[in-house]
Amino acid sequence: MNTPAGPSLVGLTVDDRYHITQRIAHGGMATVYRAVDTRLDREVALKILRPNMAEDPSVREKFEAEAKNTAKINHPHVINVYDQGLGDAGNGKVAFLAMEFIEGHTLREVMRAAGRMSVEDTWNIALPIIRGVAAAHRVGLIHRDIKPENVLVSHEGDIKVADFGLARAASNHTGTGMALMGTVSYMSPELVTGEQADERSDVYALGIVIFEMLTGERPFSGESAVSIAVQHTNSRVPAPSSLVPAISAAVDDLVLHMTEPAPEDRPADASEVLILVQHLLDNPATAERLADRDRNDDDATQVFTPGTTQVHDPDATVPFASVQDDPQAAEPPPPPEEPKVSILPPAVTAQAKPIGHGEQHQHTEAPHHPAAASRHRDLSHKKPHEPLERFAPINTTRAAVNTLLLIMAAAATVLFGHWAGTALMSWLFG
Repeated sequence: MNTPAGPSLVGLTVDDRYHITQRIAHGGMATVYRAVDTRLDREVALKILRPNMAEDPSVREKFEAEAKNTAKINHPHVINVYDQGLGDAGNGKVAFLAMEFIEGHTLREVMRAAGRMSVEDTWNIALPIIRGVAAAHRVGLIHRDIKPENVLVSHEGDIKVADFGLARAASNHTGTGMALMGTVSYMSPELVTGEQADERSDVYALGIVIFEMLTGERPFSGESAVSIAVQHTNSRVPAPSSLVPAISAAVDDLVLHMTEPAPEDRPADASEVLILVQHLLDNPATAERLADRDRNDDDATQVFTPGTTQVHDPDATVPFASVQDDPQAAEPPPPPEEPKVSILPPAVTAQAKPIGHGEQHQHTEAPHHPAAASRHRDLSHKKPHEPLERFAPINTTRAAVNTLLLIMAAAATVLFGHWAGTALMSWLFG
């Protein structure tokens, strides 16, 4: 990670506190130095903005605001921010950011040395990166410049994400162009087209980094940054297995999901990516089965011929010869088989007996339904019906005749008055 010390600010003290000892890296936005915090007596990484950027008040304001937000992230996989400001350095002033110093290498150097990584090694590095970015997303901070150069790997194996906020600070600076918004190979399509970046832009860049670790190559390459940017907007990131056939379908699906061209089709943020990766690692067989099923569903999609997708024209004329040449075309299709419908349920029709060969009353036990079961009625003591001829004939006795006469006398009383009714009663009954 360390490079020979440059002539720039080495040996100077920034803000009367940070004594610069070595230049570590130099980029388009800033130069990173190794320095000693003389107040706390500890080593720090001091990032100094380029002079042309430090002279822009809007850039310095954004730089300060993003440094404060980054300081809110307290996570083991994110570089800690100690201090930020505008301080004296020699005969001038510089905008600086004091951060945690990591003795080790960038992920770029690790990838260059390792070449193509195994799936296991890829997840061992990618998971801490995703966790660090997820911690930033939870506090509303977007990185905007995720790439291997901004991931540090210590000699002890600690992995930390660096440079939160620098891309945001430089985004509106005149003349910075695409290079200051992040390395073009990891830029999401919406960043290329100048749209608003959000957490899903970081998800896209994470997917590109994972793709590169798995395959040893970047998904898009070209002779210029513009040609690569155009591919991000007009092409899809290929499946890693297209370069490394041993990679599983589940890993393919995850990378493709993270690098969807449309932001709304990607995971919402790094926290959702973390859940998907953890599910893949905890349930590899299930994830692989689901991925294979989705892939088979895609393969089974019917491709229609141009003729089958033409708009129907009722006025179109069909040549008569075409029907004669094809006898099968003129033959009408056979009628569908009539369904066999039974009015009674199958259980009843199967147990029914012909009329006259069974008992007059046959009780069939109904199926038991626990949710609506009722108490069984016992019909064994019910009196059977008697034949009609067994009833006794009507007995026309004297009492019956008297009852009829009494009814007639009452009717006469009503119709002819009390005297006539009394006379009739005296005549009938003496």
